Amino acid sequence: MSGEDGHRVQMRWRDLDGLGHVNHTVVLTYLEEGRDAFLKRHGIRREEYVVGRCSVDFQSEIDPAFEAVTVQCAVRELGRSSVTTSERILDHTGQVVVNAEFAIVLWDPAQRASRPITDSERASLMRSKEVKA
Repeated sequence: MSGEDGHRVQMRWRDLDGLGHVNHTVVLTYLEEGRDAFLKRHGIRREEYVVGRCSVDFQSEIDPAFEAVTVQCAVRELGRSSVTTSERILDHTGQVVVNAEFAIVLWDPAQRASRPITDSERASLMRSKEVKA
């Protein structure tokens, strides 16, 4: 994943739990904010996708002293109407604190059904596809 795909998310006081770090449920919101910004750059609006599956691995706590985190996204796989993303949250030093994977389905809000990825969306998303080592 490249830094150009990063989206800065400002942490908020309400994000903290009783242990004094960012609550695990808030991490989904951080990832969503980053994913929304990422997909928007590829012509896909917030209302044009739904999450079908997600997997989140916590590497370390998100300390409120960070004040902000960076969310990075990349395309892992493209289907006919689905996109699998690799996502991560970085702390202020660039260390990965969360790794995640999301399977999203492109959505037609008027039809309330999945829709195929357009040719222009596919071409744009392919430019953000992860390179497998």
